Amino acid sequence: MGILTGYAGTYESAQSFGIYRFTIDGETGALTEPKLYYPAPNAKYVSLQKGKIAAPVERHKRAGICLVDLSAKDPAAEVFCEEQTACYVIQDGPRIYTANYHEGTVMVYEAQDKPGKEQDKSGKGLRLLKRIRIAPAAGCHQVILHGQYLLVPCLELDKIRIFDGSRNYEPAGEISFPAGSGPRHGIFNRDHTRFYLVTERSNELYTFRVDENAGFYQLDSRSVLPEKGTREDDTAALRISPDERFLYVSTRGSDLLSVFSLEDELPEAVQFVSCGGRHPRDFAIVPGGKFLLVANRFSNNLICFRLGGRTGRIKEICDAVTLDEAVSIVFDPESRKAEESYEGK
Repeated sequence: MGILTGYAGTYESAQSFGIYRFTIDGETGALTEPKLYYPAPNAKYVSLQKGKIAAPVERHKRAGICLVDLSAKDPAAEVFCEEQTACYVIQDGPRIYTANYHEGTVMVYEAQDKPGKEQDKSGKGLRLLKRIRIAPAAGCHQVILHGQYLLVPCLELDKIRIFDGSRNYEPAGEISFPAGSGPRHGIFNRDHTRFYLVTERSNELYTFRVDENAGFYQLDSRSVLPEKGTREDDTAALRISPDERFLYVSTRGSDLLSVFSLEDELPEAVQFVSCGGRHPRDFAIVPGGKFLLVANRFSNNLICFRLGGRTGRIKEICDAVTLDEAVSIVFDPESRKAEESYEGK
């Protein structure tokens, strides 16, 4: 795989200031020390699509998003339409969606090529298309794309709210979970026939069958912990392996990574292992499938684990680097190895 370029989002602190860039050797798992790429306070979640990174940003008590062109031919665009920084960002063509945990909203932005009412001075920017108001403090934690629909896990409501993008994001149903479970993050398999979701407070993995009419049918729920956990365990994120044979889950309170086999009808736990630090947030499977990279927020590091090929198991630590308040990770599919900072271009 050669040298791959990765980007990480961070919470703002005295030592972390925005979006960081690093590289990883796709054959050995060796990491370079992350360097600040774009200063964006509280850029905790990053999305990368077609050479552009979208992330939350907070400046002068204003919150919004930034859109950074990796080619650096143009300055970054920023727009401020939110009272507090979003906890999740995802791109879908020119549309950019954010989930705002505290405000209980989903924002729909659009990238622009021409000057508009709400954009920066560069001549390219962003505009707000739609503010989807769900409920104050609903705990909106993610936006999941499913054809024409948006699925929004609302942790504090114990529901996934569904919206129809073909009908101006009108409500299109909901999926309910047990009281106090706290649905947090979900993921589809490649053909969207299975949907998996983890709950933050009950620390469970839910499995749904999905039909062609966007119907969801629960098949299973089981703990992501070796022993039944409590609310303090705080399950965070999940990922599916490129061959769709395994599913990985991070749990912060237990500093744990869990591995499930997907080779049968229902997920089966095959491994529970330490995250190599404290408070694992997001993590990513490195392109090529040989390594898993974990962002441990409280121990301020990125940890690279080797993966066990056909076994799917997490094996030894290959490398570790320091990054304060690390939250999320993405990789550039074009694998550029650029070392200079955004500000220096």
